Amino acid sequence: MKSPDLFQNGTVLLYISKNARQQRELVELLSDRFSFISSNTAAGGLLVLEEFGKKLAAVLIDEDCGLENDGAFFKAISNSVSLSSLAIIVVCYEQPRDGGRACLSLGAQDFILSPFHADIVAHRIQNAIRAKDSLSFREMERILKELPSNIYLKDEEGKYIFCTQYWHHIEHGRNPNWTIRGKTDIEVRKDKENAIEAMKADMELLKTGTGTDYTIEINVNGVREFMEVIKRPVRDAAGRITGIVGLINDVTQKELLKLRLQEASTTDGLTGILNRGTIHSFITDALQSIQENGGRVSLLMFDLDNFKQINDTYGHQGGDAVLIAFADILRNTRSGRFKAGRWGGEEFMVLLYDTDLSEAVMTGEQLRQRFAGTHFPGMRTQTVSVGAAQANPEDSTDSLCSRVDAALYRAKTSGKNKVVPL
Repeated sequence: MKSPDLFQNGTVLLYISKNARQQRELVELLSDRFSFISSNTAAGGLLVLEEFGKKLAAVLIDEDCGLENDGAFFKAISNSVSLSSLAIIVVCYEQPRDGGRACLSLGAQDFILSPFHADIVAHRIQNAIRAKDSLSFREMERILKELPSNIYLKDEEGKYIFCTQYWHHIEHGRNPNWTIRGKTDIEVRKDKENAIEAMKADMELLKTGTGTDYTIEINVNGVREFMEVIKRPVRDAAGRITGIVGLINDVTQKELLKLRLQEASTTDGLTGILNRGTIHSFITDALQSIQENGGRVSLLMFDLDNFKQINDTYGHQGGDAVLIAFADILRNTRSGRFKAGRWGGEEFMVLLYDTDLSEAVMTGEQLRQRFAGTHFPGMRTQTVSVGAAQANPEDSTDSLCSRVDAALYRAKTSGKNKVVPL
């Protein structure tokens, strides 16, 4: 009955029936279409399922066996994740009685009725198997909804077959019966720019068969999100690409943490503008650019005047307030030609792209005046000295910084609160 070769020879059914003669009759009628394992009790059938359940395509059970112990067989099937995909067909040897209808309500997919016709019975069994497979697909979709990730399947036109999560960036209104099935990203997503890019990525994957992983930033309704997208091709038995299976993970917290860490590594902790290492790198890159491509680059160096006296008079809290105020002036200078950083202590460096020395002096003077006009509650007015230098093609970062430092020294030693070029 349980030959090792049984499961290599096609579709295998479990047949549970107390009536051995009628069981034999049906098995012989269908022997050229199906293979059978038989049991004469529901309890025995459950033991067979325990051993072979994953290999079976369907179960035939007569209505009396199905109702044994208050439908215990059906309850065991419904409570098992591994067996819930099995199609169950009730066998009735006469017009279905209340027991047959009760089996249907307990979870059977269909019934077959004596006298049996081979073609009709075979078709009903196959239809029940296909229907249960479809139900299993929907059941799997329901189960996957419990995961925080969005797992989806698309066809070869990029249309959704299913999607486990409807996040707020999907546009579906308030219709509770709305479904994503049969729709494309462009039809359902609020962020149309990302939707277009997603469709392009889908078409490329379907064309090449090469999976792709990427992270996108989404800004919808004032909410900033980052989504990790993983896509792979789906192939049929012949290897033809028939669709796309994808996974979307909400990685917003991780990406925001990365941005915060990146910001912390490149900015000054007190003032929030670039730190010394970062502004130094910008200067080096700018010098390399003018050496390779020509152009103009200038540098401004600032030193807050009498800063030690500020700390001595108003404490470090007062000194910090002055540093932050000057950094805010630099930060609020909106220009694509402008990079500002804290060089150390009370010194600041400003890199000016596409700027000659005279233009740099003008910018330094504007910033000096703006700072001199800043009001500090409970404190006196503050000033800043400025050195300015334009890069030469032969300059290194060290030589340019040395020249602007020398210009700043002249400003400090010749009266402070002024801009001195060199």
